[in-house]
Amino acid sequence: MSMAPSLAILPPTPTERHGWPWTEETDPALLAVPPLNGWPKITVVCPTYQQGRYIEETLRSVLLQGYPALEFVVMDGGSQDETSVVLGKYSPWLTHWESTKDNGQSHAINKGFDRATGEILGWINSDDYYLPGAFAAIARAYRANPGAIYFGDWAERNGEELTLTLRHEQPAFAFEIAVGARHLPSHTTFWPRSAHQRIDERLRFTMDADLFKRLACSGLHAHYIAQPIAVYRHHAETKTSKIIDIARAETAAWSSAQPWHTYWRWQAARWIDSLRRRLRSA
Repeated sequence: MSMAPSLAILPPTPTERHGWPWTEETDPALLAVPPLNGWPKITVVCPTYQQGRYIEETLRSVLLQGYPALEFVVMDGGSQDETSVVLGKYSPWLTHWESTKDNGQSHAINKGFDRATGEILGWINSDDYYLPGAFAAIARAYRANPGAIYFGDWAERNGEELTLTLRHEQPAFAFEIAVGARHLPSHTTFWPRSAHQRIDERLRFTMDADLFKRLACSGLHAHYIAQPIAVYRHHAETKTSKIIDIARAETAAWSSAQPWHTYWRWQAARWIDSLRRRLRSA
């Protein structure tokens, strides 16, 4: 298990970087009083490939949670950019990292979870990052309400822009999880290792929707946490941006392969969510 480092002992921050998670860390008061039965171990897996430009921010956002029971595994698919250099700098605080060719993101996630020993699992892509206090909130929700899929609000960010756009998820979002809605925010979602199922490595884009639908069908209910958990970054090099037509085709094929009643409930959930967002922005 990796120790929870402080801001003072992590590698120096580049002079042009400020704010979370560069010059700020999680308020220790959030972790001063553990929940009943203590802090559960959280395993975070970070799959990455050619994201050296962003991965340091991701790493710091995990480590500067100050969480005392963290297992952090980074699986790099053999990047040829600065990824290995960055991972080497932070290796003292990583439970495990490797840089070897793999069969894609789903394979990398499975390899990472094969090493997991935490009570709670989650994954973060290497161009996204967590917000302060995320792990404390997840852990308290888990202790208070075991046997659930835990998810919270999130924010969007365009490239290196500093502006964040908050995405507020309603508790009714649980309905969409139950029918496997595609846009479940994997970067804010955690679940018990005791209920974990392997990622379908045939899927490149809908593996998150597929996993969360299977977890929901196995009996896990959805537990909404009313605070921002993570930031999703839009940029030109994201997998979906680069091959959007393939992403859309896989999403359509996956959704239409569900039983007809689930498919139409899923489509209704998407329509309801779209309507709700329009009403909020009106």
